[in-house]
Amino acid sequence: MKKNTKKVIELNQAKQQLDEYTGFKELQKSVGGLPTITDEKLALIASKMPEIDRANHTAGRSQTQTTNQLMSLTMMSDSPYRMMRQCLSQIDRKRGALEEAYFKMKKKSIQIKQWYEKGDEMSVAKAQEAEAQAFRQKDYIDGALKEIATFQCAYDDIRKSHNIPEKWDEQDAEIAEIDHHIKQAFRQAHRDVVQTGSITGGNMEYLEQYGIHSQTATKIIRDYVANENEMIEQGKMPTVERLYSFLDSMAAQFNHAHKLVMKRIGIKEIIKKEFLYLENKNDS
Repeated sequence: MKKNTKKVIELNQAKQQLDEYTGFKELQKSVGGLPTITDEKLALIASKMPEIDRANHTAGRSQTQTTNQLMSLTMMSDSPYRMMRQCLSQIDRKRGALEEAYFKMKKKSIQIKQWYEKGDEMSVAKAQEAEAQAFRQKDYIDGALKEIATFQCAYDDIRKSHNIPEKWDEQDAEIAEIDHHIKQAFRQAHRDVVQTGSITGGNMEYLEQYGIHSQTATKIIRDYVANENEMIEQGKMPTVERLYSFLDSMAAQFNHAHKLVMKRIGIKEIIKKEFLYLENKNDS
């Protein structure tokens, strides 16, 4: 059975190679010959195209799984709800592109059928061109579906890792926002202090929006940086886990600081439940 399958693959590759060579040859002929590319060189190029087509199956998407999961998601924050929403956004974008591609190809297939039915030389050429273009779309469609699958898996992993219920809703995401912004403000301020020794004006404003005095934040971060520098001088390299632990502690310490800002503004409640999408958590 394996031998028969291998034989079929080899025959298909040979046919593809011949078709590729014939196409290249016709192109060469249509421009009156080429100054460098001889028939032998054309045959060599055609012989290598099956492997190029095979390798192209790995390149049908814009990003690798690694980049999508370790950069696209962490760029947003370390808030699981934000990362899950980023997954949803990426899936929706790819889904929309696939829907568009589907209807374009459906309309094109109708045109191809009509061109073949007309049967004149120009119509047949148009049909063949459209078929070739459709074939080239295969890897991009495959790539888009692989990206959707990657983000679906990432979504499930993030939700389960953080013990988030399947029927989470907008209120759950809103409640997690304070933690996210405190961590993000301290993350950005920490980068400022490491780079320049002080917090930039923009990040001072960010901290104040969540009720954190910029000088208090400066003192805390400088102490943290000094502690990390002391470790390095002792030959101990701080890991990113230490940074995550520091950010978690800042979120815990300043979790209610935003209420001072609310009082200043005159806002009683941030989360307006009547305008949120809510799930019935009591449903089994």
